[in-house]
This record gives sequence, C-alpha cells and structure tokens, in this order.
Amino acid sequence: MKRATSFGGGGKDDSSAAVSTKNNKPKYSRFTQQELSACKPILTPGWVISSFIVIGVVFIPIGLASLFASEHLVEIVERYDTDCIPPAYRNNSLHYIQASETNKTCTRTFNVPKHMKSPVFIYYELDNYYQNHRRYVKSRSDTQLRGKASESATDTCEPEAVTSNGQPIVPCGLVAWSLFNDTYRFSVKNEVLDVSKKNIAWKSDQENKFGSDVYPKNFQSGSLIGGGKLNSSIPHCQRSENHMER
Repeated sequence: MKRATSFGGGGKDDSSAAVSTKNNKPKYSRFTQQELSACKPILTPGWVISSFIVIGVVFIPIGLASLFASEHLVEIVERYDTDCIPPAYRNNSLHYIQASETNKTCTRTFNVPKHMKSPVFIYYELDNYYQNHRRYVKSRSDTQLRGKASESATDTCEPEAVTSNGQPIVPCGLVAWSLFNDTYRFSVKNEVLDVSKKNIAWKSDQENKFGSDVYPKNFQSGSLIGGGKLNSSIPHCQRSENHMER
C-alpha cells in the first residue's frame, strides 16, 4: 500500500531552500581540495654528494674566518672567591662577608699571555646563582621604578617589600636587594687603569624603565644585608646606567 503525503506552503519555499543550499557549497579549487602537484625528489648518491659539496664550499670559508677571529681573542678568567678569604674564616665565609670589622680588600696578580687590544671588556661570573628562579624574577616592581608617585607599589616585591614599620623600600624586591657589590681596580706596572662604567645599559631602559625622580629609600636597612648599599642622593636612572644593568 502506497501513501503520499503533501506538505503545504507551495513551491516558492522549496525553491529558496534549494538556492540556499547551493550558495553554501564551497567554491572548487585545487588548493582547497589538496590537488596541487607535489615534488618528491629522489635522494640519489650523486644528488646527495653534490649538495654536500656546495654546502661545504659555502661554509668552510666562514668557519675558517671564525676560527681565525677566535684565535686572536684573549680571555682571562680569574677566580678569587676562595683565595681572598683569610684562612681563619674559610669555614665561616658568611661571617667574613657580613662582618663590618674585617678587611675585604684583596689583591690578585695574574699574567696576560697576549697583547689585548682596546677596548677590553670586564665581566663578573656567578655560580650557583639561580637568577631565573620564578620567585626571584617576579620579586621587583617596574611601576615603582618609573616614578616617585608609585613608590608604594610594592605588591610584587615580597619578601623585600616594606620595612618592619611598614615603610616602602625603594627599590624593592629581591633583584635589587641582591645587588652585586664587589668593586675592582686594575693596574699594569703600578699604573692604574681607568675602568669606564658608562653606556653599558640600553638607552630604552634608561629613558622608559627608570624615572629621574626615583631615589633609594629604606634600602638595605634591615638586619640581613643582601648586597651593596645605594646612595640616596643619586637617582635610580643614573644608577641604572652605571651599575644596575652591569
């Protein structure tokens, strides 16, 4: 038994539905249908050998030039942290560093095997110092360093945010608190060499990250000193040029 069912509405709606279905069909292209021609090279021995020869011809001169430049580089590494501690304090080096009555001046003599052309760059190296640790990196306030009006912005500076009586520390945070405070003087045949500490910070940092009206305040005033102290009469923008970004 056959049954025919008819839905009302006329042929107009059926026509519009057909047109709508046709418009939704994506336009055909070889790119969308992934029918583009592909190149699949066959790695024959001759092709591989030729490729390595061409690469060698290009990079061998570059390697020789780099090797020649490195042979003329003079680098001297002098470690002084252990030898500069008196024998009486070898077992308690922390007390020697924190004690104010001990003389921390140390003289080291080393030989330069080759002539060093100017400029001569001086760097310091720290071992077992995890400066990329998340808590250490986040313990600073860029907002505070931009202007005096934001000196109370110490929310991200724990544990060196405020003093025991609630006063804000400027600059705050562990990054500033652990300021490297060793100083150096160099001499050759009793002639003191002038070591310049200027122009060693990015100009964008000096102009945008450090405000000219930001002065150190309540810095290193606690019982535990982490590094060097700062002169409260020198604004932070000048200090960033000479020391903080060293």
